[in-house]
Amino acid sequence: MRVGLHALGIGAGARRDIIDAVARSAEAAGVATLWAGEHVVMVDEPASRYPYSDDGRIAIPADADWLDPLVALSFAAAATTRIRLATGVMLLPEHNPVQVAKQAASIDVLSGGRLSLGVGVGWSAEEFAALGVPFAGRGRRMDEYIDVMRTLWRDDVATFHGEHVNFEAIRVNPRPVHDRRIPLSSAETATRLCAVRQGPATAGTAST
Repeated sequence: MRVGLHALGIGAGARRDIIDAVARSAEAAGVATLWAGEHVVMVDEPASRYPYSDDGRIAIPADADWLDPLVALSFAAAATTRIRLATGVMLLPEHNPVQVAKQAASIDVLSGGRLSLGVGVGWSAEEFAALGVPFAGRGRRMDEYIDVMRTLWRDDVATFHGEHVNFEAIRVNPRPVHDRRIPLSSAETATRLCAVRQGPATAGTAST
């Protein structure tokens, strides 16, 4: 059995010394993967129901520090040499997939090919509203964003024409270390109507 450690970069785990200590200790103990989740925005009294608890409330206080997962994982990568690093989960529909493709590939290169991406559609309408991103249709948008990222990693000169993303003959470097791919899995939330089933499984979680 392979064991992963979640919640890197949250609360006390958002401190640099804690990230270094946890990452090194986890690697020494043989932990397989360090996971970091994401919320750009937290709300004191959300109207949106958290779908993974009986009371509909997320257990993490709204005023807790919560690092960007890719930034947190980049520091964990610098403190280690073997342990895998993963987002669990990144709320992909909130982001520009071209930027995410470049950021993820950059961490993958600097970590020696240790990054995996767990992605989800999110549950907080308030978070999407604060970011100016439509809450409706986020599942379909995530499907397309996954295709965009894989296209950018795979093709030297990439072209994509979709419902939400369009570009012609662009280069986005660097490329992921292993076969121009980063293991990518998607998580299904209670509000999503259609699950994504693409790519190799990396034990993604929808708990954020």
